[in-house]
Amino acid sequence: MKPLFVILFICSAKLTYAQNIFRNEQKIELSEQLKSQEIEFTSREDGIKLSGSLIYPANEFSKVVIIVPGSGKNTRHSHFVLANEFLTNQIAVFRFDDRGIGKSGGKYNTDTETATLLQKDVVSAFMYLKKLEILYDKKIGILGHSLGGIASIGALENGCDFDFIIQMATPVENNGAFLTYQATTNIVGFFTVKGKTTEEVIQFIDLVRNSVCPDEDYQASKNKAKAIMKELNFGKGKHIIKEVIIDLMKQNHEVTYQSCEIPMLYIIGTEDKTVSCNNEVEILKGLKNPNISISIIDKASHYLNDKSNPKSKISPYYITENALNTIIDWTVKI
Repeated sequence: MKPLFVILFICSAKLTYAQNIFRNEQKIELSEQLKSQEIEFTSREDGIKLSGSLIYPANEFSKVVIIVPGSGKNTRHSHFVLANEFLTNQIAVFRFDDRGIGKSGGKYNTDTETATLLQKDVVSAFMYLKKLEILYDKKIGILGHSLGGIASIGALENGCDFDFIIQMATPVENNGAFLTYQATTNIVGFFTVKGKTTEEVIQFIDLVRNSVCPDEDYQASKNKAKAIMKELNFGKGKHIIKEVIIDLMKQNHEVTYQSCEIPMLYIIGTEDKTVSCNNEVEILKGLKNPNISISIIDKASHYLNDKSNPKSKISPYYITENALNTIIDWTVKI
């Protein structure tokens, strides 16, 4: 089973019906009130050309939001409900196609599309946008969902001077501790290991994530993990130590959250089975950073949608009205 099903619960029904858009995505309908500009930028990581779209009000606007979706295959047409509502409120939006998806270059690889790599692409996108004449004197913020939230907070600590940041259902716990919560909920069966109990799987995850070092390469981390597998007789657990998972075990952004000096909205649903609402909120409250506003959406899932809503079966991007209003109102006011 591939890691994209666990990393942060991406819908498994992303089937293509057009070259540059997936079934659960939707294009923004342009009108006389909206303009669109194709953006192509180069990743500073490896020179890959990435492509996206900047959509902005034809009249005056003062803010733009970079929307970064979670794991799995995504195009510039993701989170279309949020994008539409931002535009309705005179806030521009920028989204880009993942590597090897849509018009972006490179090759998509489930096992190596890490938070760290996405973070570097976000940094490259931001640095390019800052140079655009049309965005001169505009506030540039970022909204990151799930894995995109990890990439966003990482970009903040690596040279991106965002004016504001929205963290949507983003793991805050250090060193992949949230993976033990995922192993407990195990909503898609990713953490099932033949012959092992849930408790044994969690023990294995904790031993691996406590053994890896942030500055070592993947092969070194993998060797440590394989030694633990052998010691615990985990012959069927190789899918848990792929690069994309090990990278999550190296993420530690608590200092950035604690020292963040720009407005931040952290929003999460009580029915999130991928990221623990209680754990993440408790950590953030403990930091006592006055710049962080926390919003908990009752009965909302990992995508901040209500699964009883028929529209959620069409696309997870149909977030609840409460979540939508919270995000938009906060962004308008800052």
